[in-house]
Amino acid sequence: MSDAMVKHSLRSLLAHKLRLLLTVVAVTVGVAFVSGTFVLSDTMGKAFDQLYAGLTKGTDVTVRSVSHTDGVDFSGGRRPLDQAMVDRVAAVPGVALAEGGVSGYALVIDRHGDPVQPGGAPTLASSVAHDRRLAGDFSYRAGRAPSGPHEVALDALTARKAGYRLGDTVRVDFESGPASFTLAGIVGFGDTDSLAGATLAAFDLATAQQRLDKVGEVDQIDVVGDGSGSAAQLRDAIAQRLPDGTEALTGAQVADEGAAAVRDGMQVFTRILLVFAGVSLLVGSFVIWNTFNVLVAQRRREIALLRAVGATRRQVLGGIVLEALVVGLVSAALGLLGGVGLAVGIRELLAAIGIEVPTTAATVAPRTVVAALLVGVVVTLVAAVAPAAGATRVGPVEALREAQAVSTGLSRRRVLAGSLVLGLGVLGMLACLSVGDQPALTGVSTLVAFAGLVVCGPLLARGIARLADRGPRGGGWRLAARNIARTPQRAAATALALTIGLTVVSAVAVTAASTKASVADLVDAGNRADLILQPPGPGAGFSPEVADRVRHQAGVASVVEMRHTQAQVAGGSAAVAGLGTEGLTDVVDLGIRAGDLADFGAGTMLLGTDQAAKLGVGPGDDVAVTFPETGERHFRVAATFARDSVIGTGYVVALPDFAGNVTSRLDVAVLVHEAAGADRAAVEAELTRAMRADFPNVDVKNPAELTADAQAGIDQMLGLVTALLLLAVVVAILGIVNTLVLSVVERTRELGLMRAVGATRRQVRTVVRRESVLMSLLGALTGLALGTLAGVALSRALVEQGVSTVRVPVATLVVYLVVAAVVGVLAAVGPARRASRVDVLRAVTVD
Repeated sequence: MSDAMVKHSLRSLLAHKLRLLLTVVAVTVGVAFVSGTFVLSDTMGKAFDQLYAGLTKGTDVTVRSVSHTDGVDFSGGRRPLDQAMVDRVAAVPGVALAEGGVSGYALVIDRHGDPVQPGGAPTLASSVAHDRRLAGDFSYRAGRAPSGPHEVALDALTARKAGYRLGDTVRVDFESGPASFTLAGIVGFGDTDSLAGATLAAFDLATAQQRLDKVGEVDQIDVVGDGSGSAAQLRDAIAQRLPDGTEALTGAQVADEGAAAVRDGMQVFTRILLVFAGVSLLVGSFVIWNTFNVLVAQRRREIALLRAVGATRRQVLGGIVLEALVVGLVSAALGLLGGVGLAVGIRELLAAIGIEVPTTAATVAPRTVVAALLVGVVVTLVAAVAPAAGATRVGPVEALREAQAVSTGLSRRRVLAGSLVLGLGVLGMLACLSVGDQPALTGVSTLVAFAGLVVCGPLLARGIARLADRGPRGGGWRLAARNIARTPQRAAATALALTIGLTVVSAVAVTAASTKASVADLVDAGNRADLILQPPGPGAGFSPEVADRVRHQAGVASVVEMRHTQAQVAGGSAAVAGLGTEGLTDVVDLGIRAGDLADFGAGTMLLGTDQAAKLGVGPGDDVAVTFPETGERHFRVAATFARDSVIGTGYVVALPDFAGNVTSRLDVAVLVHEAAGADRAAVEAELTRAMRADFPNVDVKNPAELTADAQAGIDQMLGLVTALLLLAVVVAILGIVNTLVLSVVERTRELGLMRAVGATRRQVRTVVRRESVLMSLLGALTGLALGTLAGVALSRALVEQGVSTVRVPVATLVVYLVVAAVVGVLAAVGPARRASRVDVLRAVTVD
């Protein structure tokens, strides 16, 4: 391409700054989402790398019992070692120091009697290292190390949240019950105030052992070498002296193991954010495609003049591709910068809800830069290639004609192909309704249906224009409808950008409504408990003393404890519940399908029907369960059951077997059945008062409250997903604005003639607003229809995950439709004002 064509392309691009800005923003949002996801993931990964490296700094070797399951279990999963093992390790040649430590559950209660309960993060107790060589980045921000049975140290974040200062009396709840301590020290971890938001109560070793019921035991032994050999050599020497069931690792291995586990956990979070980024980019690609289509239509005469003075088709193509390349590069650069800001914003949001990420500078890895450039440039070029190819077909003779839009005729072949593809997608989703358990097929069918909408979208645009044209006279509807009908491809592309966002939002809304209805049905069907005691946050637990207290409560007939752990079944990770057997049928209806619940006891287990089918077993058969602490254990299947909503898993063992394989005694729920004739309100009130006074981390709920809480969690997730999708909707709105601005420029003479024959500025603004509303409604109606059908199909596909009821939230979808119409009005404010200010004399004299 010649220098003259390059200069011409750049001048043409810079001559329309508003158009350039709107187009760049459409891509920038999607690129920012992609780069921000990578920046956040890399920053968190680097921070955790530094945190774990700091915690193990100074430790050459760590000795611990082996875990019999793959991966790392943050809640424990390893049996304690006999404290005598410390002296055994210290006697190994090359060891300068060996010191044992313990950790476990401890809940800090603040000054007002409320639990300091982070959002999903652990509540930890730990012993502190006696020798500073093993302290790593663990340091005292204020005070000193705790000493004796009445002193504690807290991490800085917990102390700040709880309002404690040095010398204050701190209440801490353990598995064995509450105790009070004097705050002797406030600790930090390098520059970080907590362990990723977890609360930490630290004690000297003897106090920690006593409070955690580990007297004479240690969870691990940390070793410092005398420098005579490497850490790996010392590890191997120690390993040779260890009994079966124990292992030795270097400090670096322990740090890498912890950081790797965090990275694995973040992968799901990263994938979810990338899905939303993909939706935003898809919307942005429609905006770019539409923009370049309109630009080519408006510049047909200009392109023809270039052809007439000697420009080749290749040069014309290269000029438009150059414009797209510049837009892509600018968008990629801005998106990369925006991604850094987005990552910082998400990290602050996590901190605001109690999940503190270790502090470190934003990490922009080379792969993030490459991803931003590739995404920004490739998306823009792919979206612009079809309009650019169309520009090469403009002949020199077009220079003799008045510039006008490209012909908008719709070929029968296109209409037939689009209708066929759309029909195939719809049929695929309808098939999912009857087949069920096919979420992948639902997703593919939705994409196929959307592809059909893309092909036959102009036909739909012309259809909605005809409806508006036949509507009431006045209000600018007919003129707006005829503008839509005159350029249906442009209108359809603009509307489809909004269709994408609303399809996903509607599908999520239908799935969420169906899940809420299913939760209510399952709880009503499976729960017989009059009261359920639970911790306030997910992943938490509480002392078994709660159940003991409830058993002595007047008016209570049956009390069943429930505990959870992670184990392996058939090579895969599985949640296993431990349930008390006495009074079980009083508090839960499991929906027994085979076997006899009366046979459930020591050495047996209950299996959900789905799990039994997966394993190919039934009552009387043997199932192997591998626990992290004790290894493989075999259980005979007593019965299979269909309702696991209250229990939360399809693998259930008796509580004694659970306790024999899991050190933790924390309950995740206590199910209560009241005695016949008891005053339910009085029993609930008394239990609530008792828990508030002695166990503030326990909530007392009746079945209605349990259902409401579960549904509130679904609503919270729906709100989060909708908020993330708003970026895609914003891009779609920018697309509407962009199309209207270009349309106003294209119709300058037409608007001037309208003003010349008596149209007021208000009437001109009204026409432009009506046109925007029609495009918004087209996008909303297609998005709501496709999203509703996809949501229903997805709900049917999630039957095995507990979604047994399909519910369409009609009121919510109507709100979406109204919001879309309002968006159409707001998006037209700027373009409508610009249209009303067209200079009449200049417009009617335009050549």
